[in-house]
Amino acid sequence: MHTSKIDFITTDSLLKIEGLNEDTKPKWGVMNAQEMVEHLADFFNITTEKIKVELVTPREHLPKYIEFLMSDKVFKENTKAPVTLIG
Repeated sequence: MHTSKIDFITTDSLLKIEGLNEDTKPKWGVMNAQEMVEHLADFFNITTEKIKVELVTPREHLPKYIEFLMSDKVFKENTKAPVTLIG
């Protein structure tokens, strides 16, 4: 069953996090459970502007990036983030 993005953020993601423990193996990717929760927290903080990062995507590419992010397309495994958060 497909859920809306807001349902995923407000409900589904929290249920998934509650089910994690230190031995949870990733379905894909290389992050362990702790790293994934920290990664998620960082991007929630970026989204809510509690953390500010410099725009690294060329402005002319933003419409296509936004179109992808608003779609139901899946990220490729091991997609590298263009920024590294320090702190």
